[in-house]
Amino acid sequence: MPEAGRLRRAEFAVGAFGSTAFLLSLIWVIDAMRFHHDVLLDGVTGLWTGDVRPVRVLLVALAIFDVVLVARAAFLLVSGIRRQRRFIARLPVRAERELAGRSVCVVGSARAMAFCAGLLRPRIYLSEGALARLRPAELDAIVVHEAHHAARRDPLRILVARAIGSAFGSREQALADLAADAAAARRVGDAPLASALLAFDAEAAGIAAVRVDHLTGDAPRIEVPRALAVAAGAVVCALLGELVWTLAVPGHPAVCIPLSSAPALALLARVLAMAPAWLGLRRATALLRVAPSPEL
Repeated sequence: MPEAGRLRRAEFAVGAFGSTAFLLSLIWVIDAMRFHHDVLLDGVTGLWTGDVRPVRVLLVALAIFDVVLVARAAFLLVSGIRRQRRFIARLPVRAERELAGRSVCVVGSARAMAFCAGLLRPRIYLSEGALARLRPAELDAIVVHEAHHAARRDPLRILVARAIGSAFGSREQALADLAADAAAARRVGDAPLASALLAFDAEAAGIAAVRVDHLTGDAPRIEVPRALAVAAGAVVCALLGELVWTLAVPGHPAVCIPLSSAPALALLARVLAMAPAWLGLRRATALLRVAPSPEL
């Protein structure tokens, strides 16, 4: 299987898991606030007065989990947007250059740095140290790598993933780097990219071993099956439809997920809805593991 398709399905699986979890929580919160606030209030009041029942405990636990997840995601998303804007505004951009057919902003720094920044219109940034240290072929490899990030708006995707959960964000970041590495390798070859990464590694914390494994072909040949990706995508589409239906239809929808009124069924529905994305997430996580070293 082509590397690009394998990585795209892995990225989709990670994104589908985070999207499914967030949409389930958001739908629950909206449904509870619009149609079942009396049931939720009764559950909280019952626990407060000592009338503890399993259904009430489950109802309140789901409510706390969902409200916290939605509120946390909103806060992290807004704060992340602000941080990104401040970061870009403070960059010491010295000039713009054309490299590998792309416009690159040159940042004043002796360190070797290359990154993509910006949410809706991401741009490529290279430091003066990188320009001085890297050979032309290596520069082309790095620019193509960052251009891949910019074309897919990876800074925005990763910000959203981190807002939903740091674990999703870190996996999205790792897979996005692997996909950008693959794009650069197809364009300029493995050797220039590998040597460029080594040049950056001299000042960085270290190249992730999984990136080296993928460049050398030693990565585990693991993939997210198409059936899992399709199933996870179908669940996300169904939840988006449910969300639009809940917001657009006046009164309580005739067909909906039993949420606040039946927390046990809601929990079961969540488990079933999360299953395809969870299985896909496990496969994607396994793809990010370092291949075991051969025995001597």
